[in-house]
Amino acid sequence: MKNILRQIRIGILTFHRCVNNGAVMQAYSLSKRLMHELGNQNVSVEIIDYQMPRVDQYCKATLRNYYRNCSLPLALKRTYRLLQNPRKFKQDKERAAVFEEAFETLPLSKRRIYDDGCDVLFKYMDETYDIVIAGSDAIWNYDIRGLPNPYFLSDSIHCEKYTYAASVYGLNYENISESDRKEIGRILNSYRLLCTRDDESSKFVTQMGCTSTPIHTCDPTVFLDVNDLPVDQAVIEAKLKKKGFDFQKPTIGMMGTDAMCEMLRKMYGHQYQIVALFNFCKGADVNIHDFSPFEWAYVFRYFKVTVTTFFHGTLLSLRNGVPVVCIALNNAYTRCHKTKVQDVLERVGYAHSYFSTDYRTTSINQIKTQIDDYMANDLHDEIIVRMDEEATSFTSFIEQLKKNIEAMREEQR
Repeated sequence: MKNILRQIRIGILTFHRCVNNGAVMQAYSLSKRLMHELGNQNVSVEIIDYQMPRVDQYCKATLRNYYRNCSLPLALKRTYRLLQNPRKFKQDKERAAVFEEAFETLPLSKRRIYDDGCDVLFKYMDETYDIVIAGSDAIWNYDIRGLPNPYFLSDSIHCEKYTYAASVYGLNYENISESDRKEIGRILNSYRLLCTRDDESSKFVTQMGCTSTPIHTCDPTVFLDVNDLPVDQAVIEAKLKKKGFDFQKPTIGMMGTDAMCEMLRKMYGHQYQIVALFNFCKGADVNIHDFSPFEWAYVFRYFKVTVTTFFHGTLLSLRNGVPVVCIALNNAYTRCHKTKVQDVLERVGYAHSYFSTDYRTTSINQIKTQIDDYMANDLHDEIIVRMDEEATSFTSFIEQLKKNIEAMREEQR
């Protein structure tokens, strides 16, 4: 009698339920790629629908959150921005509704866990999955979540544990106490495979005292097929046209602040069309705040260049074959560590597109020179080749995963 092998179940633990385009797209891309790679091996893949109330409340678009931890000068600046865009909170609610629809496109677990603790989540993992993959994104930054951080998982979980493109971005890990360092290191040592997204996260693994050597894997959006998204091109173009988008005019896409928009306007006047994605900018020709994450990932193809401070904005622009000029953030973390944007630009050969600026004087001429160069040259094919090369870092992960799944099969026989 032929032995019928049980289905192997994989659960992905990541950030997916937040109003953040990159978070949704990385979760979508990883789950879809794993389904493609493992779909014919009697393996199921789903995203564990877990969310922490503490983080959910922290990220909601409320007046309290808008002014949280603001110094007086910053509070005044934010009040000025609010007066410039009095519809901000209404737009934020509209955006949140769009994201709720997008969440349902993801392959979510039947059970949703809304809990700040770890016990319910870990029990569900052990009862449901053979393999849990933690990642991608900055799951190891526990500034808001605190310890124990569910995204570290636990050495008490019996299912096999992997990380994919895990990141510590934003956490000043040098200040971790010795007891916490040992605890984190002990948990990391219990993983079957550790894969990190950037150099800082690999350093973090070593500093925690983990004896396993992490391997680099790209963010899942690097291998996202932007020509096979759940979108309707005609609908997107109709929405753009309704917002006043001119398809005949060279366009600069931007993801940043009003100061970034003002810098671009001073450089070019109205020579180019400026489109602001996600954040409302009064000086932009077109503002996009109500596009789904999938539409957002698609719309970069209509730009000649993207100027951004955002990591996933950088990657989705490049994935569409559109060059980027990236502006460095200036905060306590970035002043002491290589940033995630800087890291990925070095990997794909565009480190020269990364600038620090105050948007008024510093590096302005260099930024304009770089934008001018990108506006004058078609780099689409070169960019796609470089992104495809970075995407090959997924190979080591999937080969190891398939090998371990086959070992599980042998145990079943």
